[in-house]
Amino acid sequence: MGAVRPDSLTRVNSRLVTPFDIMSEGFLFGVFTMALLIQAANITYAHGGNELFRGLQFAIQTGNRIALVGENGTGKSTLFRLLTREISPQGGAITYANGITVGYLRQESNLPADKTVREVLSTAIGDADALEFELLEIEERFSTPLTDDEMTALLDRQAVLLDKLDASAGVDATEQLQEVLGEIRIPERRWDQPIGTLSGGERKLVDLARFLLEPPDVLLLDEPDNHFDTETRTWLETWLTTRFNGALCMISHDRYMIDRVATSIVELEDGKLRTYPGNYTAFQQQKRARIEKELELRELAEREYLKLKEAAEDLTQWARQNPKFASRAEQMRNRMTEERARLDAQPWPQLQRRVINIEFETERGSTNVVTGSGVSIRFGERVVLQPFDVLVRHGERVGIIGPNGVGKTSLMKCLTGELRPSSGTINIGASIKMAWYDQLHGTLDPTAQPIELARKAKALNEQQALSALVAMGFDRVDAMNQVRNLSGGEQARLQIALMMLSGANLLVLDEPTNNLDLASVEQLEEALLDYDGTIISISHDRYFMDRVCNRILAIEDGVVREYPGGYTYAIANPEKGTPLTLGFRHPAAAPEPVRKRR
Repeated sequence: MGAVRPDSLTRVNSRLVTPFDIMSEGFLFGVFTMALLIQAANITYAHGGNELFRGLQFAIQTGNRIALVGENGTGKSTLFRLLTREISPQGGAITYANGITVGYLRQESNLPADKTVREVLSTAIGDADALEFELLEIEERFSTPLTDDEMTALLDRQAVLLDKLDASAGVDATEQLQEVLGEIRIPERRWDQPIGTLSGGERKLVDLARFLLEPPDVLLLDEPDNHFDTETRTWLETWLTTRFNGALCMISHDRYMIDRVATSIVELEDGKLRTYPGNYTAFQQQKRARIEKELELRELAEREYLKLKEAAEDLTQWARQNPKFASRAEQMRNRMTEERARLDAQPWPQLQRRVINIEFETERGSTNVVTGSGVSIRFGERVVLQPFDVLVRHGERVGIIGPNGVGKTSLMKCLTGELRPSSGTINIGASIKMAWYDQLHGTLDPTAQPIELARKAKALNEQQALSALVAMGFDRVDAMNQVRNLSGGEQARLQIALMMLSGANLLVLDEPTNNLDLASVEQLEEALLDYDGTIISISHDRYFMDRVCNRILAIEDGVVREYPGGYTYAIANPEKGTPLTLGFRHPAAAPEPVRKRR
């Protein structure tokens, strides 16, 4: 199926309308209804002996802005791969509306590493040379063994490219390329570099740029904010909410982004989908209300069962004295047995499943936790941070923000002693014990077993160490596995477990929410709010920074400024920051006392 040609578009009520819109039920007398674009019907899929879906139903319609949420491992990314026909279901079918185009942004870019940025985007722009080159590649693939799905996908892509080639006359590829790459802030000197030399964030931006140049009818985004700094995330949210007119379904752990972009939440749990109208905040409220109601009904059913059981026992006693009640007593017992089996087959409603148990225990240390005097960081001629002073006191929860590359992680490494500042000193209070969370998990020995690391962090016997790991979602097999074989989420939970066991009264956190599902992130936030120590954290999770931090250090162009409160206050009031960088300083108001959460 080919894509709709640009010259077949019609503008109705300030919106582009295709012949498919007009002929389908999605457009009637100038009014748009919710036309079906993709439908997954009765999908069954198992992987590695683990059944993810059975009888699953899902649909994407025009105008949808869906956030797909669920615990890690429930099959969210697998569902996207099924919807794009990258893999095939073992039962059921995936159907598309005729002529639609589907864009799919994977968690990690799969753009060809040897092609340049210019070559990749020239095809999306409609550059004739790039289109003809890709058509030749497709012709070569036709001579290789292909599955039915692979053949269909190639034929669809070939039709799209042929349509674009027909329409490519007069296209100024250079002008469009400059406009789009300027918008995503990739400098011109990198346009002719191979994709493989770009950072993870830059590769994802090039992936996204294809959809700016060639907006699809349906856009599937799998963790689109991975590797992005706050500024880039804000740009993506703005593009999705103001400029992208297609249907959207995204997987994201960024609650800020979900709240801004999504108009409905679809939760994947136990292989089934449940839809909630509204954004993530509304979803939390609705889910809690639903489960509280279900719990109330379950408790009522259990009370009714107890009444039934009591009646059955009374009738059985009467039957022993009067045999004419024997038949009724047996019927009552059978009914009781059936009701018990029915209730046992239905799990008790739970707001959160497999919740990890995070609880930090520590002893108070020095009042002055970190004292920095004249601290600067430079690499060769490049000045990362100009000299600044900083004092972090007991109980403060400090968030460090700024674009990628401004020196946030370098500053963290100076705190932990991994890196020496170029000038000045950083002193840690005498009675301060620090624990360091590394987003790359470099603090973990890849050859060690989690149970070994737990026993090193605290004097525990094997059973105690295993219990501590079980509380963080590990089983015995995981606890005895080598760290290198654990998933990113498991390594993240292991680092948190070791920090808990350490008894540290200063937590230095570099992107602690990465690789955690939303339920685990919320548990971490609760634990940090109850923590009786000091926290210094870098995070691109704006929701986390707003909820946890009571002081912000913002870094820009080598200058450090501080703000009272959380992320939102700092972003909304840039002029109210107090410079800590020497030469920029002005008298600051006395800091507000640190208050514990009620």
